[in-house]
Amino acid sequence: MQSARRREVVLALVLAAVAGALDAVGFLHLGGYFISFMSGNTTRMSAEVVGLQWSDAGRAFGLIGLFFAGAVVGAVVSRMGDGRVTVLATATGIVALSATAALVASDAAVPPVLGVAVAMGVMNATFLRDGEVSIGLTYMTGTLVKAAQQLGAALLGGPRWQWVRYLGMWAALAAGSLLGAWAYVAWSVAALWPVCAVMAAATAAAWRVRRSAQR
Repeated sequence: MQSARRREVVLALVLAAVAGALDAVGFLHLGGYFISFMSGNTTRMSAEVVGLQWSDAGRAFGLIGLFFAGAVVGAVVSRMGDGRVTVLATATGIVALSATAALVASDAAVPPVLGVAVAMGVMNATFLRDGEVSIGLTYMTGTLVKAAQQLGAALLGGPRWQWVRYLGMWAALAAGSLLGAWAYVAWSVAALWPVCAVMAAATAAAWRVRRSAQR
């Protein structure tokens, strides 16, 4: 049981880093819009509406809609096949399709990287408990609050190191964002490919764990 718990934590950290990397690539490519951080897009949309910048507000709203659609798809595919493996395979496939489209149609009117927002919505269905998301992968505000709460509890005599796990999720997202930004500067939107490779490896690892558990 302890070994299974450690594997789940490692997978969550890897996927948080993936989300950070993809969001950095999308943010730089789209000129200041997020593909996984919908709170930021909501704020941007509202600010653009007040400034009567309707096309920019529409971009932010469109990304929110794509992410939402992806989350719906994630909820559906999580109930198919191997659940977690199916979710990860679906998200990986969408990122691969987006990377391929970006390579083939780099000057398209609609940036293919927008498809990654759908994948991020899907990926949030990776960790479910009783039909609800138990570990958020693309948003860390709540995770930081939990880290602070657990640290406060530790200072008052509670569990000493539980806060580290939550802070580690934020650190993984931050590290992934840094690597994603560096990769985009080096390779432009082709930076999606190494991230996609990490997602494929995580999917394969989850599949092996599931197969071992079924034996």
